[in-house]
Amino acid sequence: MTYLYLPRIRIQAANAHATSWVINAAPMMALNMFGHNLGRKLEAFPSGVAVIHHDAQLLGESEGKGFYGRLRPQQRRGASFIDKNDYSSKNPHALSLQPTASCHLTVSLVLSFEDPFDVEEVEEFLSTARIAGGQVISWGEPAVFHEEAELRRSLRSGYWIIERRDLLEGQKNPLETIIQTIGHKAEPAPEGALPNTWIVPTVLGYATITDFQDRSGAREGYPHAFCESLVGLVQYVLVRKYGSQTLPFWQYQWLNDEVFVIQQKKGN
Repeated sequence: MTYLYLPRIRIQAANAHATSWVINAAPMMALNMFGHNLGRKLEAFPSGVAVIHHDAQLLGESEGKGFYGRLRPQQRRGASFIDKNDYSSKNPHALSLQPTASCHLTVSLVLSFEDPFDVEEVEEFLSTARIAGGQVISWGEPAVFHEEAELRRSLRSGYWIIERRDLLEGQKNPLETIIQTIGHKAEPAPEGALPNTWIVPTVLGYATITDFQDRSGAREGYPHAFCESLVGLVQYVLVRKYGSQTLPFWQYQWLNDEVFVIQQKKGN
């Protein structure tokens, strides 16, 4: 196994509007698809992507004091129309407003590879890369490791983002469980277990609601289907507190012809 370590990737104005009812700075689907896109460039696809969060800044203004104030995300309006449908239905001279939420992010990524690749192509890819719609503006020097122990010695700060599907499995009302989990103070964790702190909902998959078919405007001409986002729970865990547990690699897969998800690899 070969590990590619991409430290301190700074992303400017990434999409923070994960789905209609979730705004956060954990674009796990986009980060995994970044790994897939890099694999297309290298002609060697990563078998897993692990994410270390360093910093995030939601772009907006806060009402109220402290962490629990209400955030009003910055909105953008185009300077010119694309077609006549871009104008407001109430004012034919004004462009319509599309609700948005953005953030600046700093993350490190660890990608595992089973096939060889050319590391010189990585920085070329990063120079024009985007993640969650945001522009990659800087990064640390990519490093390649062939031993997991050597990789771990290089990971000194930040938070692993790990999956917490265990909190939802077997629940009769998953949505209610999500709201209760993120809205209540966590109980002390048993010895040797991770505390249920810094848990957030984010998009971890999509389920189609229409059949795939050719549609005008579809990216690269691929068959297109409308879908609904699937929301799960992830947790931020300090690298130094995660200890020697198996590295939290994520991978994407089709569960069936209608459901596409990212999940933490078994054993993680």
